[in-house]
Amino acid sequence: MINLSPNKCLKCGKTLIGRTDKKFCDAYCRNSYNNQHKAVEEQYIQQVNSRIRRNRRILRDLCPEGKATVRKEVLDQMGYDYRYFCGLFKTKSNLYYLIYDYAFSPVFEKGVEKALIVQRQDYMDRLTLDIWKK
Repeated sequence: MINLSPNKCLKCGKTLIGRTDKKFCDAYCRNSYNNQHKAVEEQYIQQVNSRIRRNRRILRDLCPEGKATVRKEVLDQMGYDYRYFCGLFKTKSNLYYLIYDYAFSPVFEKGVEKALIVQRQDYMDRLTLDIWKK
């Protein structure tokens, strides 16, 4: 059905051509409008997920072979945000911060702050950190 009335795009105000129930002139305007009008808590969730994905990209770039050790300052320079991670994994000697399929553990070598980065292993799926244990 062709729209003959002068309906306007809710985002940019352009005259709409097409269906009578059309609200946006294109996908960009639709996405932009919907992102602007999301509830505040939805925007917060989107921001947190974005930070976690960025952290994962950084770990992936620094650890292409499965295991790597890098200085903390390298993570800092790349914009790593230590507040955001998906889970924890504890071994006898290290606590790993999980970010999807990567993890890192803060380590100190000769007084230098470093991060031991590893790709997720099947054994990490076992819960070894009992949060209820005192």
